[in-house]
Amino acid sequence: RVALMTFSDGVELRVPLEVVETNRNQVYSHIQSLRAGGGTSLFAALQQAVDFMNQQTDEDRIRSVVLLSDGADTGDGSVSLNQVIQTINASRDELNPVIVIPVAYGSDADVNTLTGIARASATRVQSGDPENILSVLQIISSYF
Repeated sequence: RVALMTFSDGVELRVPLEVVETNRNQVYSHIQSLRAGGGTSLFAALQQAVDFMNQQTDEDRIRSVVLLSDGADTGDGSVSLNQVIQTINASRDELNPVIVIPVAYGSDADVNTLTGIARASATRVQSGDPENILSVLQIISSYF
């Protein structure tokens, strides 16, 4: 199953969580139409995404968040990086933890922030740019 959340000044669930066969085209279409603009409430968005996945209780499914970001948070400060990392770490004790796979998007991405997020999930930062982002996402999807 896959869903798509986007964020700038706020967070929006663009494509609801459904089996991939049902919403694959809708997810790809939304990804291709994404444009930078507005603020970047990265930590609040990631907190919401992890909380959303924590509510999914199917033990036979991988619960993950693929985070496509430049790593910059210009939000209102309501959620900090440490709070997000604590939420991710709390999930690690579960039988089926939520994992976060950060994709550093753009040549000026804050890899340090994204690496901190990846460490909390015992994952690695992937690198993406406009030319290869669909390939990167297809590679990541092959893990599931």
